[in-house]
This record gives sequence, structure tokens and C-alpha cells, in this order.
Amino acid sequence: MKKSLLFFFLLLSGLTLQTFAQGLTITGKVTSAEDGEPLPGVTVKVKGTSTIAVTNSNGIYTIKATPTQTLVFSYISMVTQEITVGTRTSISLKLATDASKLSEVVITSYNIARDKKSLGYSTPTVKGDEVSQTQREDFFGGLQGRVPGLSVNSTNGSPGASAQIVLRGFVSISGDNNALIVVDGVPINNTTLNQTNQLAAGGANQNQDYSNRAMDINPNDIETYTIMKGPEATALYGSAGASGAILITTKKGKSGKSTVTYNNSFRVEHLNKFPEIQQVYNSGTNGVFSAGTSNFEGPRFVAGTHIYDNIRAFYQNGFAQKHNLSFEGGSDKFTYRWSNEYSDTKGTVPTTTYTRFSSRLTGTAEIWPMLKLTTTFNYINSINNKVNKGPNGELMELLRFSSAFNIKDYQDANGNRILHLASIYSEFDNPLWDVNKDPNQDKTSRILANTNFLFTPAKWLSVNAIIGADIATTNGIQVYNGQSYKGSGSATNPTGGQISQYQDFAKIFNGSLTATTKQNFGQFNGTFIVGATFNDFNQSTTSQLGTHLYDPNFYSINNTAVTLHPLLYVNRYRTVGAFAQAVLGYKSLIYLTLSGRIDGSSRLATSFDAITGVKPPNHPYYAYPSASLAFNFTDLESVKNALPWLEYGKLRASYALTGKDPWRVYALGTNYAGAATTGGGYALSYYGGNASLKPETSKNFEAGIELQFLKNRIGIDFDFYNLRSVNQIINPRLSYGTGYVLELLNGGTVQNRGMEIQLKGQPVRSKDFNWNTTFNFARNRGTVLSIANQFPELYDSDTWVIGNIRSAVAPGYSTGNLTGTRFDRNKNGQILIDPSSGLPAVSDGTFYPIGDRTPKFTLGWQNQLTYKSFTLSFLWDLRYGGDVVNGTEYEAYTKGISVKTLDRETPRIVTGVLKDGQENTNHPTPNTIAVTPYSNSLFYSTNVSPEMFIEHNIKALRLRDITLNYDFPRTIISRIGWIQTLGIYFTVTDAFLFSNYSGTDPESNATTATSGGIGGYGIDYGNVGKPIAFNLGLRVRL
Repeated sequence: MKKSLLFFFLLLSGLTLQTFAQGLTITGKVTSAEDGEPLPGVTVKVKGTSTIAVTNSNGIYTIKATPTQTLVFSYISMVTQEITVGTRTSISLKLATDASKLSEVVITSYNIARDKKSLGYSTPTVKGDEVSQTQREDFFGGLQGRVPGLSVNSTNGSPGASAQIVLRGFVSISGDNNALIVVDGVPINNTTLNQTNQLAAGGANQNQDYSNRAMDINPNDIETYTIMKGPEATALYGSAGASGAILITTKKGKSGKSTVTYNNSFRVEHLNKFPEIQQVYNSGTNGVFSAGTSNFEGPRFVAGTHIYDNIRAFYQNGFAQKHNLSFEGGSDKFTYRWSNEYSDTKGTVPTTTYTRFSSRLTGTAEIWPMLKLTTTFNYINSINNKVNKGPNGELMELLRFSSAFNIKDYQDANGNRILHLASIYSEFDNPLWDVNKDPNQDKTSRILANTNFLFTPAKWLSVNAIIGADIATTNGIQVYNGQSYKGSGSATNPTGGQISQYQDFAKIFNGSLTATTKQNFGQFNGTFIVGATFNDFNQSTTSQLGTHLYDPNFYSINNTAVTLHPLLYVNRYRTVGAFAQAVLGYKSLIYLTLSGRIDGSSRLATSFDAITGVKPPNHPYYAYPSASLAFNFTDLESVKNALPWLEYGKLRASYALTGKDPWRVYALGTNYAGAATTGGGYALSYYGGNASLKPETSKNFEAGIELQFLKNRIGIDFDFYNLRSVNQIINPRLSYGTGYVLELLNGGTVQNRGMEIQLKGQPVRSKDFNWNTTFNFARNRGTVLSIANQFPELYDSDTWVIGNIRSAVAPGYSTGNLTGTRFDRNKNGQILIDPSSGLPAVSDGTFYPIGDRTPKFTLGWQNQLTYKSFTLSFLWDLRYGGDVVNGTEYEAYTKGISVKTLDRETPRIVTGVLKDGQENTNHPTPNTIAVTPYSNSLFYSTNVSPEMFIEHNIKALRLRDITLNYDFPRTIISRIGWIQTLGIYFTVTDAFLFSNYSGTDPESNATTATSGGIGGYGIDYGNVGKPIAFNLGLRVRL
């Protein structure tokens, strides 16, 4: 019996030891020692192995280990704890704050890590998941409202639309103001194709849109965004960062067990606001019917005429789907992450689509203790089927299409265009014919690759080398069918259709080498950085324009009979730079940063002048310094004792210079350019050379304060800046007597002043419910102080889209200034009336300032409310003030389509005085001549002034996005052993718009992102705005 019992206990012990050897399943909860709140994202690792787990949103974790092993609990800014497992299967603990790690590290230029305490400028950051959860097709649309001073101005609401990405206003009045986009330390191409210069089809940048290439980046691959606004923040990037920079850090793999993550989104889009039009009067003029006009100033429709609501019948509900699949894992020495995205968007305009496939592979490796490697390869393929915009866009065609005809009857059984009033040469296209028969497509293939070597031969020295390549090819085609109004020509000169094809190839190589050393001298410390960079940009665009299609349904340049116009556009330049930076600190109390950079640009060098044959003097190198001071006054014992509720306080100030080289190559000398004519060839460029051209220079002073108090539940970041940009590079129109049309000149001074406030708070913090909120306030005023050669104004021809209104700047006026013609007036400002017609006298064509598009301020209000497993987040965005051109109403009014013309049968007298020789006397003759617009259609054309369609002081409050997310508790998903996390969400974007603007959407841009200066921002012409979108999706991690 004793032997049997002994054998039984030995067998039980053996089984127990075998079970321990196989490992225990351990669960627990990690909370904060400060307030008892659960800590999500805590890393739980079995020491000495690759086994790892991460706590969920409730602080819960599950991991396997043996009794003899040790669990290591680590979390940012918390004291790391190690606990031996023993026989326990439940281990819960509290992590305390690590005072030595409270200082936040910020990734700055060229992946240089800086202690946030040492920075003398503002560096707001945005988490990548905040942006990706909006489910927008591009990341920059999701950043709007989340950062003070960041403005994203989209051209329209169509898939693939371009956008200006601007920090702290428009500094250059003719040049590019878009922020530099940097991915993992490598600047990438974010240009937009310039239709005027690059394509044989030519034309202003207003009737076509081309995506800016930042759209190629998958938002789901992004870990964080760091926004670098002022010249001091971007000093090490040189002229490339003169307009600020957005530093993108992508997601990397994590060591431990391999995981698979999948998320998706299904979206429905709907347009809910359209222009109102009159449907009472037929086409014609002076009350008389006419078939060959787009004016609706004819007689009333015959009683019983069926009236169609063609605008609402034309647009459709859009649909989009997104799928993201990623694999990641690794060990202490090596990690990998492979992510894949498929995104497909069908817009609210029929046939418009944007499809993107992206595959990104990132690996990190510790080759040996002193050398670490990070490398990334990203392939993107996108297809954008689009339609015309602006003057030739679908909305303007809808306004010109008679409500007496059904828009759905656009072709007969044989595929021929159905005409209602006139011939193909005089009747405007049915918009459904246009979108179905006039294809317009861009296809882009792109490779982004970079490699980062970090060599650390000593604790005090590190050397970082980054090389990157950005190679993209875009093939585009635009076709006008031979029966289309825009492709038919005229009865006397028929063109039989038109086709424009192009291939744009851009190859960019970037490289940087930086060496950083850190030294301590007692209570003093210093960080010293030296580096060098190069950027090699090589772009060529080959385009052809042909007419007279043999087969109207075969879209190839080889299908055209005559009039081939080839054009080769080449844009090649190289910049090199060297920089140094010294960060000198006393304890962690005060830091002085001194930086200097010298740039060399090939755009400031040329080999010869085509006219003189003489090589102009070259000045390719230019230098600029910067300095900043950071004072962390809460590190003073006296402040700690006097203000115990203030956890953190910093005063900062900086002064910096930065340069910007010309945006045109070969600008110093007159040169030849490819001719878009039959047979090709070269001719003298319409740009005159300027051998004296110098870089545009900006001088900026910035000061701010950061505060955190009440146990870090409230934080304030305040900035004031004053930037003055001198030697502005402008391209005014010249007298034709010079032999040129344009020339780049130095001349002009712009001042940008502003302030930014970011207020973060946590009004509620409890066990089950938390509320985090952020206010982002910004105010910027840009003023043109002078323009070269005393030009009365400097205008952008791209923006001259409707009537006599255009974007133009003049000394003493805002950088957002609008100019236009006005009614002729007497010395007292009274409108002068032509005695022969009773209508206003024609003005002399002088342009006057008539509006300012700059908002008085912008405000973003971001919120996140968490209750147990539910999270509700939403973002309100307010643009307060600023003027908007209602160009759509201008067109509708002057064509007799606007509802404001319904009173046309009522006689009226235009207020003013007669232009009879007495207008400037003390007793001018009041106008008493009655006009009936119904019988005198000139009332809607002559009695029109551009200033009538400037809507002033526009306010727009938009609920940009709202997301409800639910994460399934561990108690539920633990029943399915192979699922780590599972969540579902519902997101609505552009949910509400409250505005005093009478048009569809004040957030408009009549040109594209390639236009210089402020471009067409605030000019609404043919824009239908952004659709409301409803997204439903899930996230799962295995």
C-alpha cells in the first residue's frame, strides 16, 4: 500500500513538473499607480525569449511562460518591472511614472531624435490611427483641423482630387507654398502636373485636375505625423523645407510572435446640396426663343412642358471599399512588416473612380551591436478615371442643359449623340454624353524605397546615412469624341475629335549623411551635428495632341489622321547642402540651439544664354543661419515650490533665415523650349532670362510657451510668429515689346504674422469613462508690402476663370486678395448710367481690389470619449471669415439660369446717375429710365459687376468626421483562441456643413495644386462640394 501511494505521488509530481515545463497561461491587468486607470499598450515580454504580449484597451494581457521564467513589463515613461512567474496564473500590477523618462523624444529632420525640452519651436504630432480611422483616400484630408496652422485646400470632392497643403499661410506670391512631405527621413515627390507647361494640349490649370503624388501614400501605413512649421524647425532641410514640412514615420514590425492584421471599410457617398436653377424660362434672348444659345432668357416654357430635374438625376451615390492586410513579427535582432492595401472609390459623378493598390515591406536588423539597418520598399499602382472641372466641368454643362429635355437620353441605339436644338458644333454636350464618351484617365506606377544605416561606434557618437529613391510613371489620356461639342470644331473647320496623351516620368534620388555626438561637461551638455545632403530630380513629360479620329471609339494617338503636336518637357535639377547644428544645454533647464546650412542649386546656374551665347554669372550657393532658445522654467526648484500644480512649463523663442530657389529650371538665361506645333521643333521660350536672379529669403521670429498642469490633464501650447519674405521670386507679364511674355524677377516683400494655440484637456478621467479634447486655433495675416518695378498688381492667369475676377496681389493688400472690374462711377462713388439704355456704363477695364479670401481664424475641435469598450471620436472644423467668389452663381445669373432672374418681367430702375456731362457736378442727374430684363437681356450681362458675386465674411462650420468604435472584450474573443483583438466601427465624414455661403461649398479651389501663390483657393466655379460619406468596417488581429 505504501509503495502504491509513493508511486502515485511521484507520478503526480512528474505530471505537474511536465505541465510547468510546458508553460502556464498567465493573465492579468496592468494599471497606473498614479490613478488606477488601465494601461493599454504595455509590453509584456518573457525575459530572454521572443515571446511577447501587449495589453488591450482595458489593460488586460495573456501570455505563456514557465514558473522559472521572468515577465518584463515596460511602458513609455513608466518604470519597467520584472516579476518571476512561480506557480501563479494571474499576475496584476501597477506601473509607476519614471521621472527620468518624462522628457519626450521628437523625431526631427533626417530622423534626428531630439529631446522635446531642447526644442525652441513647436512640433505638434498626430497619431496615424487618428487619420486612418477617417477612411479618407488620402492622409492630408484627414489632417485638416487637427493641427493649428495647417490648411488643406482641396480642389473638389471628386476621387483623386488634388489639394494644397499649406502651413502658416501663403508666403510666396508666385511660387509653391506646399509643405515638404518627408517619409522616414526621405523627402518625396508631391508635385502636381502643370498642364500649361508640360502638355501639348496646353491651357490654363483650371479645366483639368491632376492628383498630387502624396495621395499615393497609404494612411494605414503611418505611425505618426510630426508637423514642422517655421524656418527654424525645417532649417536643416534647406530650401526644400522653406514652406514647412510634414514628417511621416511609418509603422515598423514588432519583435515577438508573428501577427496578422486585417481591416476593411465599406463606404457610401451622397451629395445633398446643389445649385438652385430657374425652370420657368426657355433658351433664347430678349424673351425670344433661340436654339443655338446656352442663355435661358427666352420665353416661358409652353404650358404642359415636362420639366426634368436633371441635376439630381445626373449625380449618383458613390461607393468605396478599402482592405488592408499586414503581417509583422521578428525577434530582438530582426523585425519585419509587410502591409498591403486595396482601395477602390466610385465617385458621385458617373464614371469617376480612384483605385489604388499599395504593397509595402519594411525590415529592421541589428547587423552587429554597433550597426542597425532599416529598409523599406513600397510599390503603388493607381488608376484615376476623372472628368473635366471648372468651365468645362459637369456642373457647368448641367446648368447649360435645358430642363425641357431628359438628360438620360444622350445617345441613340447606334451610339450617336442625341441632339435637341442645334448641331454638334453649336449645342453644348449633354453631361452624360461627356462622362461616357469623353474618357479622361491617369495611371500611375510608383516605387518608393529607402535605406537607413545607423552606426554607433561609441555611446557618444552616432552616424546616420539615409538613401532614398522615388520613381514614378504616369500615363494619361484625354479624349473628346468627334460628336462632342468640345471635340467637333466648327462646321467650317471640323476636327473630328481630339485626343491628348502623355507620359510623365519622374526619378528622384535623395541622400543624407549626419554625424551626431553628445557630450556632458559637468552640469552642461552639448549635442553637435554635422551633415550633408543631395537631391537629384529628373522629370520628363512626353505628350502628343492629335485630331480627326479615324475610329471614334478607338482611343490611341495612332488613330488620328492629322495635326500631331509632340512636346517633350524636361525638368532636371540638383541641390546639395551641408549643415551643422549645436545644441548647448544647462542641466535640463535651458537650451541654446545654433544651426547653419549652405545650399547649392543648379537652378541658380546655367551654361549659356540662347540670345547672347554668353554664360551668365552663376551664384548657385546661398547660406542661412538660425538660432533658438528653450527655457524649461518648471525645472527651477523655486517654481516647483511656488506652483506645485504646474507639471511642465517652457518658454521658447527662435530666429531663422531660409532660402528658396526658383521653381523654374534654366531661369537665368533665355533658352529654347519645345514647340507644340505640327512637326515639333524648338523656339525661344516665352520666359525671358534673368542673370541676376537670387534666392527668395524668409526671416522669421517665433516665440511661444508650453504649459501642462493639474496632473497633466490640461496642456497649452501658444505660438506667435512674424515672418518677412524678401526678394520674392515673381513672374509678372511683360510688355510684348521685350520679346517675351514672362520673366522671373526678384522683387517684392511679404509679411506673415500669426498666432497659434493648441489647448488639450482631459475633463473626465475615471475607471470606465474618459474624455479627451483638443482645440486648435490659428490666425494668420499675410500682407504684400511691395512688388518689384512698382507693378500695380501681380495676377495669376490660371485663376482668371470667370468674368473679370482673378487672384492678384498689390502693395498694401492681403496675399489672398481678389481683383476685378467695377461699374464706372463718379467722384462720389455713384454708378454711372448710359442714358441710351438705362444700364450701367462700361468701365475702362481697370482692376480694383474687391475681396480677401484669407479667413480671420480657423478652429478645430477634436474629441475622444471612451466608455469601457466603446470609443466615440469626432472633429469639428471652423473657418471664420474670408471672402468667396461664387463663380457658379455668376455663370447662372448671366445666363438667365439663376433663380434670382425669375423677376425678369418686372420693370426696374438701376440706382445711379446719368453719364450726361453732369455726373461730377454738385447736381448729377438721377437715373429714371426703367428697364425690363425680360425684353432686354443685357440687364443680366451689362448690369453685372464682379463684386456682386463676392460673398464676404463667410463662416463655415463642418463636422469633418465622427467615428464610433467598439473593441470586443477579451472575455469574448478569448473563446476564439486565434484572435487577439477584434473591433468594429462606423465613421461618417463631412457629415454636416453650416455656412452663410449661398453656394454649395465655400471650401473650393478653381485651379489645381500646381498654381503658384494662393492659386484658385476661395474661387467656387463648377464645384459641387464634398459628399457626405458613411463608412462601416472591422479590424481583426490574429
